[in-house]
Amino acid sequence: MPEAERVMAFLETLPIVSGLKAGERLELLEFQRQFVRGVYGPRTDDGERRVRLAALSVARGNGKSALLSGLSLAHLLGPCQEPYGECYAAALDREQAGVLYHQTRAYIEATPWMAARVNIRDWHKEITDEESNSRWRALTSDARKAHGLAPSFWIADEVAQWRSRELWDNLSTGMGKRRSALGVTISTQAAEDLHFFSEMLDAEPVPTIYTQLHAALEDCALDDREAWAAANPALGEFLNEEQFADAAARAMRSPSFEPSFRLLQLNQRVAAEGRFIEQADWDANGEPFDIAELEGERCFGGLDLSSTKDLTALALYFPDQGKLLAWHWFPRDTISKRVETDRVPYDRWAADGWAETTVGNARDDLAIALQLADIRTRYQVEAIAFDRWQMARLKKLLSDEGIDLPLVDFVPGFRSYAAAVDAFETALLTRKLQHNNNPLLRWQAGNVIVETDPAGNRKPTKAKSLDRIDGIVASIMAVGAAAIEEPTNYLTLDSVRVL
Repeated sequence: MPEAERVMAFLETLPIVSGLKAGERLELLEFQRQFVRGVYGPRTDDGERRVRLAALSVARGNGKSALLSGLSLAHLLGPCQEPYGECYAAALDREQAGVLYHQTRAYIEATPWMAARVNIRDWHKEITDEESNSRWRALTSDARKAHGLAPSFWIADEVAQWRSRELWDNLSTGMGKRRSALGVTISTQAAEDLHFFSEMLDAEPVPTIYTQLHAALEDCALDDREAWAAANPALGEFLNEEQFADAAARAMRSPSFEPSFRLLQLNQRVAAEGRFIEQADWDANGEPFDIAELEGERCFGGLDLSSTKDLTALALYFPDQGKLLAWHWFPRDTISKRVETDRVPYDRWAADGWAETTVGNARDDLAIALQLADIRTRYQVEAIAFDRWQMARLKKLLSDEGIDLPLVDFVPGFRSYAAAVDAFETALLTRKLQHNNNPLLRWQAGNVIVETDPAGNRKPTKAKSLDRIDGIVASIMAVGAAAIEEPTNYLTLDSVRVL
């Protein structure tokens, strides 16, 4: 019997351990059978497993935990077992890892022959098969000591929520120690294109990776039942259609709930949080242009200085042309760590000329000052708004080097930001914020969360935003400066002062 058929036969011996059908045998739905056949298809001519990584992306509530746990048991105790196997269940945190563990343990305890041959250690969330000496263990995505693992099989739950890919990479690379290791994940989509799970789903097909995506069309109506079914193949089976309809109705009534419904229930790649910038609006300003055309033109700037080892950003807004330029600087020696922690390709962006790297592992104010001087000679810079935080050292360098810049102090409170945020949003929506498809700005645009005070004033918040937003903050400051006809008008505002 082919391996896929043996795995499906094993899964359908497992008991349902919760819900209305508790005690009955598991019955795989067609989308689950499709996934198993895709993952456990014919092996290579030398007997090795052809598929080494597999991903099923489906909306929440479609039985992912039951399927993941069942597959892990197929490798611990079932038809895919191997001597001294290592099976791992990885999740975002201890609570979610516990869900996988308790589901797996419930299967075992409800199956006498399994219960008779394993040793369960609740404290460690570990299960050992005493006949094969194989073990099953729960892990969390923030693990830091997983470099010695040699998984024969591993599952990853809801990886779209993982902020770090460290454990994923450790498990993937550890598979090289086994001849036929396999890693499987089931998750909703991630909210952004740059997440490693999005990259896996978007990659060109290769024989060693199997992906299966169930998602509603991007522009579907919230009450489109065909869209519901596209993302929820278990709808009407063990996923309650009436409750789903209630959730859809709520999303139609509440704009703040709609993004979450689209991400989690329709499995669309949208932010579940209320972000300031809609990706469609940002991309509509992406028509390429020749930067050389802007030389000598009037512009206004915004400067967002980093901490010692972080990202520094300068934005120039050209109101007469409706165009935006941005520069980013970061220390060269921090790139590798930055790529790992932020999960974005800083190294590629720097190589492609979208960012400047400075020598060492700390912010190089002299390099930034000289770059600012060069920018001043190429463009008619009317004003550069800046936040005083971290500015003292750069101001001294500018003075020492004789670099004269029209710097304008910007106090980062609601009163300062309110008009700037409004002006930025207006420019964006009227297609007067052409950004030349700068990839750093595009990434940051998807991260921005704004907070609102009781008077309705808005400002971007780095604390609540999803990731770095330095370039967008600089851009908001630049557009805000341009919204004031003459730079000297800053003198009339209580919240800002001329340097």
